[in-house]
Amino acid sequence: MFHKTLVVDNDLRFADSLKKAMGAVTEGDIDIYNFKSDSLDDIYEYDLYIIRFDELTYELIRTLSKKNKFIIITTNFDTQEIRESILSFHVSDYVITNSHASIGFVCKLARRLECNSNKNILLVDDSKLILTQISMLLDSQNINHIQCHNGAEAWEYLQDPTSKKIDLVVSDYEMPQMNGYDLVKKIRSKFTFDELPVLILSGTGNTYMISRFLKAGANDYIPKPFINEEFIGRISNALTVVDMFNEIKNMAMTDQLTGLHNRMYFYDAGVKIYEGAKRAKNPISVAMIDIDNFKSINDTYGHEVGDQALKHVSKTIKKSLRRSDVFVRFGGEEFVILLPNTPHDQAMKVTKKVCSLVEKAHLTLDDGTTVVITISIGVTSEVVDIDKMLEKADRYMYTAKQNGKNQVYSEE
Repeated sequence: MFHKTLVVDNDLRFADSLKKAMGAVTEGDIDIYNFKSDSLDDIYEYDLYIIRFDELTYELIRTLSKKNKFIIITTNFDTQEIRESILSFHVSDYVITNSHASIGFVCKLARRLECNSNKNILLVDDSKLILTQISMLLDSQNINHIQCHNGAEAWEYLQDPTSKKIDLVVSDYEMPQMNGYDLVKKIRSKFTFDELPVLILSGTGNTYMISRFLKAGANDYIPKPFINEEFIGRISNALTVVDMFNEIKNMAMTDQLTGLHNRMYFYDAGVKIYEGAKRAKNPISVAMIDIDNFKSINDTYGHEVGDQALKHVSKTIKKSLRRSDVFVRFGGEEFVILLPNTPHDQAMKVTKKVCSLVEKAHLTLDDGTTVVITISIGVTSEVVDIDKMLEKADRYMYTAKQNGKNQVYSEE
């Protein structure tokens, strides 16, 4: 996050409009500096600078560029001369402000720079010169990067579970040990187009080679030597697609009422955790939870209170769990907890605590009415497969209901 942004612009109407628009996309402070009338002692203490390019600001831009500050340049003039002057500095980007959409473009760039701090790009090239050039470009975009010198090294990095999560791979074609084409095929054997985009760099103009890359699974192709602006644009577009994919995926895997993950998430992330625990022979437990007499709550107080009860129970349970536990709304009034690295005796302690907490955490309605809510829980720690564990936990949960509700049951 950029905590402090400075807008340097003598066009105060534009600067004020930009400040208002920026306030909607960033939580940091935004100051305006007018070169003609303002004085500012701490001008070098800002995280992001949005500067109007002219004779007055030339030296300031040059100084900030040498200090590796993040700079977005604004200008009304769309000429090759102005472009070359701007790009002679180490700036993040520039925006032509001769249209109504320009403020939106500036905000979009600023937001992208903020988001880029969480992005990791894997650079794969045997040329130190190319790696240095790309690294400088990515630094100007606030993007983290890891360097590998050939495809084999990159593939080893991507398979290492301790490595940082990679959002994008940028790879050369011609490299020793493993070339870019073979690397793309390896990557697509494990990652989908949306999960891990791949951009290929190559000096060849062979259209057949380009088509082979795209058919093998590359998302895009950039010829060398490349134009810096085009390179950054392709990178930004690829990262935007990743963000959109993750947002859509997250929406699909989130229960809109409670904010918990849903059944789809459980069969994605939860199953992976289960399979990892099974391979490592680590203990793992599953608990199936059902709200007691939920139909009675709906019938007595209405469906709106029923929704409040679901949110109340989910919030109460979530507070008592570890961050590593997978807690989902499985459907209706049913919830599931996956407890990794948890043997059966510990799982019983955890779920009994959960059961007690829900009973004690009464739901208070707007009119002061108190609703006592209880839950029944079935627990299994017998590792067979995830569906059978769910089936067994569900059976134990129904036994808990038959035995009087508001309790935890297991036969293990």
